[in-house]
Amino acid sequence: MKVEIIGAGAIGLMFGAALSAAGEEVRFWTHTTEQAEELSREGIRLIMEDGQEVFTPADRYQVECSIHIDKPNGLNPSADWILVTTKQRHMNERLYSHLQALRGQGTDIICFQNGVGHIERLSEALGGQIVLAALTTEGARREGNLTVYRAGRGQTNLGFSGIHPGTEQLKTKAENLASRLSIAGFPSVLSNDIDREIYRKLLINAAINPLTALWRIRNGDLLASGERRALLAELIEETLEIYKQYGIAYDADIKDQVTRVCRSTANNMSSMLKDVLAGQVTEVDSINGHLVRMARQKELKVPALEMVWRLVSSMTTRPEEEQRL
Repeated sequence: MKVEIIGAGAIGLMFGAALSAAGEEVRFWTHTTEQAEELSREGIRLIMEDGQEVFTPADRYQVECSIHIDKPNGLNPSADWILVTTKQRHMNERLYSHLQALRGQGTDIICFQNGVGHIERLSEALGGQIVLAALTTEGARREGNLTVYRAGRGQTNLGFSGIHPGTEQLKTKAENLASRLSIAGFPSVLSNDIDREIYRKLLINAAINPLTALWRIRNGDLLASGERRALLAELIEETLEIYKQYGIAYDADIKDQVTRVCRSTANNMSSMLKDVLAGQVTEVDSINGHLVRMARQKELKVPALEMVWRLVSSMTTRPEEEQRL
């Protein structure tokens, strides 16, 4: 199986290294030439949750910097899959152009981003191509350009989001991808209801991530006081009211699920907190901001969601905003 991976962050490197080690043909596309050069020389170190190191030598995969994607350098697109493992903030026209250049006649695309809306936008940009969604509870953090720490084993669900149910041929192909990911060490299945799971994860992220970013605490610390638990509950309640207005299904025990996630990932640092500490633009606009926009369409008041959206958004500055200063 030939796989292109756009985004050599923690998730991209972790999945790519494991697929390479399992014998799949993998090519990484990095954001910087520096990382591409290091990966082409040094290989990838994957540190498992028990401390065991799995090393993937550089001759097991290919790597290029994404600045070369659009150049006529004989790419010969023939991949079975393109895994898009960038952050939401990189889902833009430049990425769409990269995907246009990389995809071949039989290439399918699957996205690993948090939030909602990006699958539909990407599908439209690619002329209506069906784009799959991937939701993973795998935890990972990257250290430097070459090392990834796996925080714990999770579950990865693949599926068809929105108005595209997928063909039987594509479903079979997606089931094969799930099987290859499982063989590589990442338990994966093709979900029959990925949208429900997307909105479940959206609620969990909208409640946990902005609070950890604002207070600069780990997930488990959200349960450390009554005041923290109260604001966490308020964010959940407002999100559920939005879901009711839109007829979005959710589990009866979703509130307990959020608490369980806080406890089971107690020592984890949310991706939003990592971005804030690194001075990078967060995904809060595609998570809490998206929920606020949904609420406005129904003339709902969601003060807690709007407050954390504005507060986290103001903690970093987008490049286009810097240019206006």
